[in-house]
Amino acid sequence: MIGAWRHVGGGALQFPVWEHPYKFDVICRPDLIPKGTRVVNALQLGRILTDESLTIPIKSLMCWNANPVTQAPETDKVVKGLLNEDLFMVSAEHFMTDTAMYADILLPAAMGAEMEDMILSWGHLYLTYNAKCIDSPGEAIPNNEIFRRLAARFNFQEANFKWTDSECLENYVNWDSPACEGISLEYMREHGFARLNVGTKNDRAPHKEGNFPTPTGKCQLKVAGATNFVAGPFRQMYDDFQSGQLLDPLPDYVPPRESVASNPDLAKKYPLNIVSPKSHGFLNSCYANIENKIKGQGEQFVLISVFDADLRGIKNGEKVRVFNDRRAFEGNARITDDVAPGLIVATLGYWRQLNKGTVNCISSAEFVNMGNAPSFSDNLVQVEAILN
Repeated sequence: MIGAWRHVGGGALQFPVWEHPYKFDVICRPDLIPKGTRVVNALQLGRILTDESLTIPIKSLMCWNANPVTQAPETDKVVKGLLNEDLFMVSAEHFMTDTAMYADILLPAAMGAEMEDMILSWGHLYLTYNAKCIDSPGEAIPNNEIFRRLAARFNFQEANFKWTDSECLENYVNWDSPACEGISLEYMREHGFARLNVGTKNDRAPHKEGNFPTPTGKCQLKVAGATNFVAGPFRQMYDDFQSGQLLDPLPDYVPPRESVASNPDLAKKYPLNIVSPKSHGFLNSCYANIENKIKGQGEQFVLISVFDADLRGIKNGEKVRVFNDRRAFEGNARITDDVAPGLIVATLGYWRQLNKGTVNCISSAEFVNMGNAPSFSDNLVQVEAILN
C-alpha cells in the first residue's frame, strides 16, 4: 500500500516456487487426464471414503509419499473408509506406517539416497540435486520405476512413461530459462546446488517497475469476480472440478469457525482451542517410528495453562485425554505459562499405532475460505485427566 515493493526487502513475501523454471505441464501431463475426471481433495479423504451417497464410490486407492491416517483431519473417518472391504489400496512405503497397515498390497519404495532426483524448493531460490548413493536393497524401487512398470503394463506409449530418472530431470526443468543461465544438469551433478539467477539478497526487487501478473500490471488488492481455486501444481495442473465459489473482492478478516466468540454453544461443551504445530523431532509424520527420534521428541504432550489445569484438577505430567465430537487422543500434561488460558498446544506427527490416537483425531476437515486449505488450528476441545 505504501509502495515498499519497489525496494529490496520490501513488500509481501511470495511463495518462491513460481520463480523456479519447472515444466509443470511436462511433469504433470494434465492432457492425459480424461475430460470430466473427478477430483478429490485429500484433506477430506475420510468424508469421501465414508460417503454412502456418492453416485460413484471410490473403489481403489494408490498411496505414496503420504500418510493420511496420521496427517489428514478427521482421522477416524479415514480409518473407517480404509477398512471398507470394497476398497482396494496399494501403498508404496519405507515402513509399515499408520496408512500402510490398511493396504491390500504394500510395495517397498526406494529411499532418497537410492535414487537420482531434484528437490523442490519450499521457501528458497536454490535448485538442489539429490545424488543416488547406493542401490536399493531387495525388491525396493523408486516411485518413478513403479509408475514406469504400471505404464508398460497398461501399454501407455507416451515417451515420458519410458524416461529414466535422469531423463526426467533433463525434461522437467527448463534449463534454457534465464533463471538457469550458467546452470545445467551436469553442473548440478558436480556442485549439488545452484542459486537461480533471479537477483541476490542485495539487489532482488522483482516488482521494482511494477510488472505484477494482473490485467493492469499493478498490484491489486481488490479483485472483482475472484473465484476460489486450488493452485495447479497441487492438482496435476488439471483444471476441471475447481470449486469456483465467488470470493469477497476485497480480502477481509474471517473469524474462526470454532471459538468461544464465534461458536458459544459449542464452546460450552468444548471450551478450549487447540493449536497443533509440527513436532521438532519428526518431519510431518516421518521418523516418528525411529527410536532415537522419539526419544529426542519425547512422548505426546499437551501444553496447558495453570488456570485451565487447576480448573480441571490436572497435575503436571499427568496423562490427559483431549477430545471433542470427532474423537480423542491422549498425551502428558505440561503445565506452563507459555500458553494463554483457553488454549492448549499439542504437536503433530505421532503415529496412531504407537499412541492412543493422534492430534488429527479431533481436527475438522472443513476448509478455510480461500484455496480450500485446511483448518487444522480451528478446533474446540475439552481436556480431562485420565483416572487410573
